[in-house]
Amino acid sequence: MKIIFITLLSLTLNAQAKLLDKVAGVINDKVFTLSELNQIQKTLPARNEISPLIYPDSKMDLKDILTLLNRSFIIKDKLSAMGFVITDDAVESRIVETEKRLGLGRADLLRFLKSKNISFDEYFEVIRQTMEFNVFNSRIISPLVSISDQELKNFYYKNFAKGKAFSFKYQVMDFIISQKSVLEQDLKRLPNILEEYQRTGTLPEIYKNFETIDLGLVSDEDLPKEFSSVLRETDEGSFSSSVVRDNVIHTFYIKKKDLTESSDYLSKKETIYNQLYYDRAIKITDSWFDRESANYYIQIQL
Repeated sequence: MKIIFITLLSLTLNAQAKLLDKVAGVINDKVFTLSELNQIQKTLPARNEISPLIYPDSKMDLKDILTLLNRSFIIKDKLSAMGFVITDDAVESRIVETEKRLGLGRADLLRFLKSKNISFDEYFEVIRQTMEFNVFNSRIISPLVSISDQELKNFYYKNFAKGKAFSFKYQVMDFIISQKSVLEQDLKRLPNILEEYQRTGTLPEIYKNFETIDLGLVSDEDLPKEFSSVLRETDEGSFSSSVVRDNVIHTFYIKKKDLTESSDYLSKKETIYNQLYYDRAIKITDSWFDRESANYYIQIQL
């Protein structure tokens, strides 16, 4: 009789435990319990620190956590259908690589996890989720993301330097002469005088002290604004209008002129691409899951 009573008591306690640990959600044959979601919620700060890619926020409500778990299930299922399975050995190898990179031993890792109130088994599954997501992103999402050079330039134009997304590059000869050496009425004629000199090799005697400097390959950004302004208006193979600066007259001969991307744009190009890629990948990923979710039995009981 005593044995029967103990057995009945045990069954009753187990039933109560199952009732307390209610089903929070179901996707196909996978059941997520409320205690699972609560545990993830309690360890979100640690999960966010370990893998911000999977857990971008250190605070999430239970419904968002359930959505994340459903997505992880779909990712695993899709990768499996494609022949990609992240095994325990692969996860362990990744953890060992991380330990070596950080100069840590397993004991150090366990102490760190204990300080964050997360178990090694939980950490192990977070790493697996991260690896699965990386494969999912590279194999499924990345091919769907397309960003053109024009989009990069438009973004730069709107957000960094409107009207300056491009600059010219020139191969330039600078013909300089003291302002005192030039007759006032000849200032506007200097380009013509130099063109004549280019054709005939002769200069008026009063302009024999012209100095010629090869500036080499320069861009608009390398030059004072008043210089780049006249160069922009001058055709390749021509002399520019003369510019007076610090009592010196500069007249430029443009040997070559190319429209090119500015160095500022080039320095920001990768950052712009990453920003556009991230924003677009999020939208594409959300749309992808919206479509794929229709192929799964999903029940939410929160």
